[in-house]
Amino acid sequence: MKKPLIIVTTMLLLAVAGSGCRKDIYGCTDPYAANYAPNANVDNGSCRYVRYGDVMFWTDRNEGNVQITIGGQTGTITGYVTGGTPGCGNAVSANFSLQEGSYTYSVVAGPSQAYPQGYTYTGTAVAQNGVCNAYQL
Repeated sequence: MKKPLIIVTTMLLLAVAGSGCRKDIYGCTDPYAANYAPNANVDNGSCRYVRYGDVMFWTDRNEGNVQITIGGQTGTITGYVTGGTPGCGNAVSANFSLQEGSYTYSVVAGPSQAYPQGYTYTGTAVAQNGVCNAYQL
């Protein structure tokens, strides 16, 4: 009779001891967040999400191929648009999808009919979540 009682008592003690071993690890528990903490078991409200905005550069006259570098990406304007600002994604414009924020961009244009010497310069563009910001050069 003592042996079954010892076994049952030991099992109960192990069960009780094991239930108190869980340590709360606080962090972001959403796997879709930029700062997801896979070891966290208690969400502390710190999750951050990466948000993107579209930025487009365009011209309204023939300036040849104009190269734009922004946010570590490079694109080329291959034509021009007349009649107002084109929509984002326009085939001849330089289109970028960037993490939300402010960026310095650089422009390099080779010689063209409009600018026989070509040109280079820098400027600032803003990417806003869910918005297309268009910049005419």
